[in-house]
Amino acid sequence: MDIRKARLYLWRECGGPMDDVPILLNLLMQVGLVEAEGTWLRLSKEGRKVATQDHRTGGKHLGLALIRSGIFAAQVSRLLEVGKVDSSRSLVCPAELAISVAPQLIGILRRFGQAVSLTNELNVSADLVTEMGDVWSLLPPPVTPEADHRKDMGNRGELYSYRYCRLAADDPAKVRWVARDDESLGYDIEDLNFVPKRRIEVKASAEKVVRFFLSPNELEVARRLGDAYEVHFWGGVSLKAPVKGEFDRLTKDGYPLVFRGLATLLTSGYLSAIPTQYLVTRSDGDDRNVQQSDTIMDIQ
Repeated sequence: MDIRKARLYLWRECGGPMDDVPILLNLLMQVGLVEAEGTWLRLSKEGRKVATQDHRTGGKHLGLALIRSGIFAAQVSRLLEVGKVDSSRSLVCPAELAISVAPQLIGILRRFGQAVSLTNELNVSADLVTEMGDVWSLLPPPVTPEADHRKDMGNRGELYSYRYCRLAADDPAKVRWVARDDESLGYDIEDLNFVPKRRIEVKASAEKVVRFFLSPNELEVARRLGDAYEVHFWGGVSLKAPVKGEFDRLTKDGYPLVFRGLATLLTSGYLSAIPTQYLVTRSDGDDRNVQQSDTIMDIQ
C-alpha cells in the first residue's frame, strides 16, 4: 500500500488525530511488523503473523514482537534488576515495585495469560523470563535515519559487551548495563563478579583499526580506577547486520579487544592519546586567545 493510503487507512481505523498516524507507522517499522520500500509499505512476515493469528493467542505474538524489538529495553532491564529469580527460574517482584519501574511492560506481559500473574506480587514464568533476559531484547530501537548513526553504533557495541560479560560471568545478574540509566559515569558496564568491580567503557567502529575517542571524564575515571577500568573495542561492526549473527561472528574473530588498565597502557606508550578538539574564543578587545576546551582524546 502506498504510504499516503496507509496513513489515511490507519486514521480511519484508529479514529485518532492525523498527527499520530506517522508516529504509529514509525513504531510499526521499528518493531519489524511493517517494511518500507520507497513510498510503499507492506507487512513483514512477522507482521502477517500478528495480523492473522494474534487474536487466537490473546495478543502474545504482538507482545513478543514488542519485547524483541527493544521498544521496552529500558523497562526490561530495570525489571530484571529489581526482581528475583526463584528456584524454578521464574521472576518474582513486588507488584508495586514492578509497576513503578516497568509500567508499560507490565501491561504487555499481562497478554501472556497463565505465564504471568499479578496480585500483590508479579510472577513471570521461566520461559518468558528467558525471552526477556535475552540481551537481543535490550537493544534500543535505532535513531531516526536523519540522526547521526554514532549512537546506534555505541548502543550495539554496549549490547555486545553486555552479552559477552554475562556469558563469562559466574552470576550474570551482577553484570549491569549502567549507561542505559546514566551516561555521565565514564563507563558503560559494571561487572560485580569481581573485587574490585570492573568498569567497562565500550567502543564500536565499522573499521577494524583500533582507533576510538575518549572523553575527559572517561580518561579521568580510567586514571582513578586503574586496573579496574577497561575498554572493550569492537571493530568491523555493521548496523545493517542482525545483532545475534554479528555477535557470533565478531566473537569468533576475537572481539572484543580488551584494554585493561587503560591509564597504564597510555602511560607506557602501548596506546597513544592525541587532543583533537579546541575551543577558540575572542575577547572584547583586540586580544585573541585560544583556550583548550574539555578536550576529546583520540586513542590509537
